[in-house]
Amino acid sequence: MSQQHQRQQTKNSNGDDTNFHDDYLSQLLNDDASTVVPSQPEQLIYSRSEHSFVNDDATTLEGDVSHLAAHDSSHKRRQSNDRMLSLHLSQWNYNNNRVGLNRGIQSAEELIQLITQENETRPINVPLSSTEYPLHILEVDFKFRGNTDNNVNLDKNAIANLFAVRAKTALGHLESLQKRVDDTSSKVFITGDLNAGKSTFCNALLRRRIMPVDQLPCTNVFCEILEAREYTEVEEVHAIPLAVAPTVKEANTAYNIRDKSTYRVYPIDQMPDLVYRSDLYSLLKVYIKDDKRPADLSLLRNGTVDISLIDSPGLNMDSIQTTEVLSRQEEIDMVIFVVNSENQLTLSGQEFIQVASREKKLMFFVVNKFDQIRDKGRCKKLILDQIKKMSPETHKQSSEFVHFVSSGSRPGFPEDNGPDGNGDENDFDACDPDFDRLETSLRNFVLKKRSLSKLLPAKTYLSKLLGDISVIAKWNLDIGGQENKKFNAELQAMKPEIKSSSAQSQKLTDRVDKIVESAVSDAYDFTKHKINKALELSIEDFPDYEGLSRIYDYVLRSRQYILDQIRDSVGTSEFKAKNETSIKVEEIHIWGKSELGDEFMSDREFKSDLMFTKKKHLSLKALDVPFDILDLISPSWNGFLGYLSWGFFGEDRLVEKASDVGEPAWHTTLGLGQYSVSKYWTNPSLLLTSKIPALAVYSWGGTRVFTTILFYGSRFFSWQAVSRLSSSALILGSVMGIAYLVHDLPRALPLNLSQKYRSKLREVDYAHRNAKRISDEVRDVLRFPSREVVKSCEAILGKKQAARREIETKLQNNILSLKFFRALAHRADTQMQVIEEINLDVD
Repeated sequence: MSQQHQRQQTKNSNGDDTNFHDDYLSQLLNDDASTVVPSQPEQLIYSRSEHSFVNDDATTLEGDVSHLAAHDSSHKRRQSNDRMLSLHLSQWNYNNNRVGLNRGIQSAEELIQLITQENETRPINVPLSSTEYPLHILEVDFKFRGNTDNNVNLDKNAIANLFAVRAKTALGHLESLQKRVDDTSSKVFITGDLNAGKSTFCNALLRRRIMPVDQLPCTNVFCEILEAREYTEVEEVHAIPLAVAPTVKEANTAYNIRDKSTYRVYPIDQMPDLVYRSDLYSLLKVYIKDDKRPADLSLLRNGTVDISLIDSPGLNMDSIQTTEVLSRQEEIDMVIFVVNSENQLTLSGQEFIQVASREKKLMFFVVNKFDQIRDKGRCKKLILDQIKKMSPETHKQSSEFVHFVSSGSRPGFPEDNGPDGNGDENDFDACDPDFDRLETSLRNFVLKKRSLSKLLPAKTYLSKLLGDISVIAKWNLDIGGQENKKFNAELQAMKPEIKSSSAQSQKLTDRVDKIVESAVSDAYDFTKHKINKALELSIEDFPDYEGLSRIYDYVLRSRQYILDQIRDSVGTSEFKAKNETSIKVEEIHIWGKSELGDEFMSDREFKSDLMFTKKKHLSLKALDVPFDILDLISPSWNGFLGYLSWGFFGEDRLVEKASDVGEPAWHTTLGLGQYSVSKYWTNPSLLLTSKIPALAVYSWGGTRVFTTILFYGSRFFSWQAVSRLSSSALILGSVMGIAYLVHDLPRALPLNLSQKYRSKLREVDYAHRNAKRISDEVRDVLRFPSREVVKSCEAILGKKQAARREIETKLQNNILSLKFFRALAHRADTQMQVIEEINLDVD
């Protein structure tokens, strides 16, 4: 019919139903000659290649129409017009439904892509074996060989990865589904277990022995049987080699009837050999002329729809072939499952039906060899119960889709005919009621209920897929809501814990800082005090004086003694700093363990011997003080009076030093207690350090005065006597002064040198520099445990804060996911409602 009339028909379909029939009939009367149905409609079929009705010579014998004379031609015209009207209405409904399903497929693809992107960004939750949230298409299958238990604990990421694979498979299936919806042809898939009678059943539908039949499995290659007049006009076989396409799915894509490089051509009589060559070919395209029956009885040459029959190898032939059969169900529109009544539905058959039922609510079941079963009622119940579990809709309409046939009820073939089946039509047993009922149901479903047979699988798959998307969205909304409550509760619980940890860490670091600062301050103060006090020396501490002959040696020894005192003060300060640092390290260690746990610095060991190994302090050479002759004298009136009075007036430290020596009394009285008698003998200048020089002067002076008194008598106080005594007194005083200076030399030199070195220490700031050096090293050493304390506190606090940030991130992601899944659930439910409103029952 022309496009103008189709548009007019569409317009009229929206108008008054009462006048539609008459309007359409009037259009038919005014149509051009190519679309007018002649008075002999049984001789016409609709050619899809020419888009018009053509004569069908196969419907009559030699053009004999004498048997039609008895019928009224006007009555035939009306019947033909009614049938054409019905076909056009059915096609109109079919096209509308197809467009709606195409839109649904596109929407489903978009939803799958959205949920896949969400899964990549934020792994989603997928219900596993949940009765409350069941899945059909997007169910994550993780059954392992030999393990039928679904209670396998997988983490969220692993489940998300498995779901990604399932979603990718669903996208591929949607792509195949759209091709099938757009394809105007219908593919009928005949499958079943080995030796179930698939090839025999296929031959029975064709009324020809096309497929080889044997007691052993003989169909090893997929065979697709098509009407030759729609393609080649010649009965032949196109075999697609494995080199062109290793699988059946790839063969359908690679095959091009116009490109002979994609297939090999064989005559139809070589089918018995070709069906065994699965090692050479992946698919056989079998073109035949189904001209033994009129179009209203033929399945392939029906004048309405391109139909192909696909005969498959047995399901349990081998794993590769079984996988091929399972995968092919995605490409076909209707399944005819041939069951051997003796074996019922095997495990491989049940697996195929479960996979196919995801999109095919209705499947044909042909139970073969039913006449060989003794208890037919029990057999029928067992098979129907199996079907009920796997395909409930088929079970509800079992009278139309489940057929029990006997092995002898199939149409027979003459023994003298080959694979071409060119025998008399009367040779077919066309009156068998069981097979006729099966064939009528099959034709009605494929042709008259084309929306159901062609589009119902797509609708079923889309409904289940959109339902799964909605279920997953609602599952994630449920889980997400629970997780939000959990995350908020965890965050609330963590706030006081983090605050407490922060306060505890601050308290511990403050305490450690005080320990460090206290140790550093103590080390600095002690060192500075020790160095400053190092030269507050007593004369008794200096080396012994050994006379004027060794005065230079005495100077060197006194200087060395002062330097040793300075060095010892530094060494003592370092030693004390080591001990104090060890104590402080241990104290920090104890505090750290008590607050941070036994693991704190458990692998660390403090070695105080390594402290101060590098001498960075000011060298003693920098303290070199020049010697001056005046350093040997340091006279004082107090000392001079003490010397003259033998200690009765003033202070004579040398005498006091001598009194400490445990010697006889006369030694002490004479001030000879410092040295032995032999020492004085060998070094007479040491006598100047005793009281003997003063005693000698006093003795000489006293003798001089006594002599003067005796000589002058009463004239003792005369000028001559006084003049004589004055000269003696002057000599006596000079001698006493020199004697005092020599006597005081062991005191004056240490005193002067000490004073000079004290001035030098102040000049170079020696005490401060060493105190700072020692305190800095103490700080550096204590900095390590204190830093460990800080690090440990920061680590503990950091872990808690990181855990909080992680929960906050999860909460934020959860909020975004909830927003996404609310929108996804709404879109999925809306689209599923649109799909469910597509009515495929109206034809």
